[in-house]
Amino acid sequence: MAVLCSVIILIYLETALCIEDTNTTGNVNITLRDTNDTSADRNESLDFTDLGVSETPEYFAAPTAWTPESVTAFPDQTEASESSIPDTSPESPPAATAAQPLPLSGVLPAPLTEVPSVPQLCPCNLQDGQCDINCCCDPDCTEELALFTDCTVERVSNDPRLCNQDSAVHTLSSTQEALSSVQSTVQRDVNPDVFCIQSANYEQGSTFATPEVPTEENFDSLFGRVLGFFGRSRVTSALQSPDVGNSSGYQYGEVIQTVNEAEEQEFFTFPASAGTAHCLDGNPAGFLKDQTSRCMRSFDLVQDCETLETLRLETYINFSIRSGKIQEAKVIGVEVAAITLQSLEGTQTPVDPADLESYIPVLLESGDVCNNVVLQVKYTFRFSEAGEILNAIASVLLGAIKSITVPIQQEFQITFLQDISSTPVLQFSGNPGYVVGRPLVAGTRTADGIVQSANPTGSLTILQNSGDQDCLSGSSRRSPVLFGIDMVSGCTLKLSDGVNCSLVSEVILWALKGQSFPDHVASFGNSLPQNPLDWVTIQNQTIALGTQACSIPLSYHLEVKWTKYGTLVNPQAQIVSVMETIITNTSSLALLISADGLLSVTSSVSFVDVSASASSGFKAPPTIDAKLPFDFFFPFV
Repeated sequence: MAVLCSVIILIYLETALCIEDTNTTGNVNITLRDTNDTSADRNESLDFTDLGVSETPEYFAAPTAWTPESVTAFPDQTEASESSIPDTSPESPPAATAAQPLPLSGVLPAPLTEVPSVPQLCPCNLQDGQCDINCCCDPDCTEELALFTDCTVERVSNDPRLCNQDSAVHTLSSTQEALSSVQSTVQRDVNPDVFCIQSANYEQGSTFATPEVPTEENFDSLFGRVLGFFGRSRVTSALQSPDVGNSSGYQYGEVIQTVNEAEEQEFFTFPASAGTAHCLDGNPAGFLKDQTSRCMRSFDLVQDCETLETLRLETYINFSIRSGKIQEAKVIGVEVAAITLQSLEGTQTPVDPADLESYIPVLLESGDVCNNVVLQVKYTFRFSEAGEILNAIASVLLGAIKSITVPIQQEFQITFLQDISSTPVLQFSGNPGYVVGRPLVAGTRTADGIVQSANPTGSLTILQNSGDQDCLSGSSRRSPVLFGIDMVSGCTLKLSDGVNCSLVSEVILWALKGQSFPDHVASFGNSLPQNPLDWVTIQNQTIALGTQACSIPLSYHLEVKWTKYGTLVNPQAQIVSVMETIITNTSSLALLISADGLLSVTSSVSFVDVSASASSGFKAPPTIDAKLPFDFFFPFV
């Protein structure tokens, strides 16, 4: 009895087809069996006698000798063999191929990280079993190496994505017999085109922290921690970790720690816009990072005027600040230095900040106006050289708003100032010459020398333009005079009939020049106060274009002349003279005032380069100063 078995591997089914020939009756039994299913009821047989076939088909005849060709293909009956195999039952589950398992999803093959002494990777090896000319890494080249003129591929490496790897380097040299010789070495190369972490000492940075799953019990605490107003949530264990270094003061960028009324430790934050123009109240403030933010606040005026915390003054001042980052640091309260009330028309009035309880939001009887709403908060932190906060000062602007102006804009500002009371620091604007954009160094001369202002922006200032252009309200806002930058500004003064001319003249001059106007300017950016000869006197001239009984200054101009001092390669800016010019009125005060009673004045600053053009100079030709003996030309002379 001869048995012929062929294995037919489908995509999802592995089936064994066995043909048994008895050589007696001509009947052929075909058994279909799933090799992965051992149940007895899955075997099915086909009897060709039942199909009306009396003899064994030609393509099922048993071959005399078994060959692979006899199993895979039958002569002249390829299509018939494919159609004669019945389909398997659809109820049989698909089976995976056992011989070649599929690779796992997301698993990459192991990369090659080592280069053997004779590298298997050779880009120039194009012919199998033959030597490629000038291919120094071709293993088929033996005697031909002596005839090479150069190496087409000098360096062979595995993968350019590795941080460092071994590379095979092939160099060509000549022997004494004028023949070529190839030397192969292995070098360790570092890839500069990829970012590699050589060592990681922060274990928590290698994995993600397991997030806390919100539940009914902890939802309120999580919501208050993430989206609570002002972000003053309890300090996590990360903030309570041991301090880095021995200093108890803050370092640049560190979060400032605070303590609320319940003696809970938190961190200082302020509202700011994030993504949209609306206020997001959980923005931490870093130490020594001056910030200014403006954002929109939406609310219902009638319902939220007296209840919304973001509109109340006490929300921004009822907390304390730790002077240092350690638990034993001193706790400092926020001092309210100034409170300004703003009316619906925009008029601002300073008030006494002592009675804070009087400035709470109040909804008027009309129902469409809410008073004492926080519009602006400015924090000023003074710190020492050790990074400890000495005090915290807040200036608040409260205003009246209508329902039609909702949403409102709120402004928040944080400024850090170093305490210079013990160790004053001189502000320089160049070394030695002035740098464009730096403030002019000015001061007042006394018997002991030059006295400079402690203001870091300089004491020589000019009137700053404001939105309302009011000389009285904008007189306190001044801009420093910056070297090399011309400036023009102005303001208006509203006068009534019968005003005192001398008083008006004094007020305008004070608004144009400032309260403490210096009389000397440093010639260089680093001129020292103890050297008065390095300072230039500010000259003054007044131009009156008429003889009027009332002399009112209408314009103020400051002209700064400077020159280039030093070599042509690196010239230094030096101020040689400063002239202030005041132009007074040419007519009576009544004619200067417009119909609505406004008087306009201007101030300006200009810089004039008076450097002389460079003249070309040449050295004198060299001369020979030699003394010859008196008989040098004897006997010719």
